[in-house]
Amino acid sequence: MGVGTVLGAIDRYVWKARIRPVVLALLPLALPTAAVAPGWAHCGRLWALVQLAGLLLAEPLGRARGKRIERELFTAWGGKPSVQLLRWSGPMNRTQLVYLRTRVQEIVGTSLPLPSEEEERNDLTGADEVYETAGTVLRARARALAGTSLLAEHNCEYGFRRNALGLRAWALTAAAVGAAGLVGAAAWAGADDSGIEAGQVLLWSALAALDLGLFAFWYATVRPSWVEAAAWEYARQLYETVNIPDAGTPAPGAN
Repeated sequence: MGVGTVLGAIDRYVWKARIRPVVLALLPLALPTAAVAPGWAHCGRLWALVQLAGLLLAEPLGRARGKRIERELFTAWGGKPSVQLLRWSGPMNRTQLVYLRTRVQEIVGTSLPLPSEEEERNDLTGADEVYETAGTVLRARARALAGTSLLAEHNCEYGFRRNALGLRAWALTAAAVGAAGLVGAAAWAGADDSGIEAGQVLLWSALAALDLGLFAFWYATVRPSWVEAAAWEYARQLYETVNIPDAGTPAPGAN
């Protein structure tokens, strides 16, 4: 069982959005081991077992950490982007909004009437509940449509960024621990009478650069605004699917 076997059995979204951020967050902890025992990863079955166990643990961890902060993010942004885009008071211009709401209403049906401007003004919370339900219907519809691969990619990207933000504190701690481990490994090797080989110096330099790069990524890039940008892009892509006809029906406006 190799890397390809383990990863090949994992759903694309699960890997990109849930497991990848955990791997990036905890990678610095493995760097000191790679420095002092560079051949350990070639131990065949043992390495495959470590991989499999790590991936099984990473999937629920990545999702849980991201979901824990999601509600706080939506509150800070003024609401879920897909909900805001349906509001009369949202960021869309009037022409676009009227068209979008008309198409959404056609898709969700009369059993879920979208609130009027006055109804939204009088009860924004109730209106948002309707918009959230409409978004759920659109997401379920999009999964069954052909030509929505771009939406799936944006969904993966949003999930990755959200879950990464949930892991940010752990990742920064892991990077600091990894750096300390590399320093310790270098000190331990320097105390050996046999001296340090040029290859080791090169390896440790590369590992230190990787650790520093990961720390910079988690510290400077992984922030709420980075997640918000992906959330808005996903919401816009979701609403673009209203122009994709259901199987066997003509496109909107077609003669």
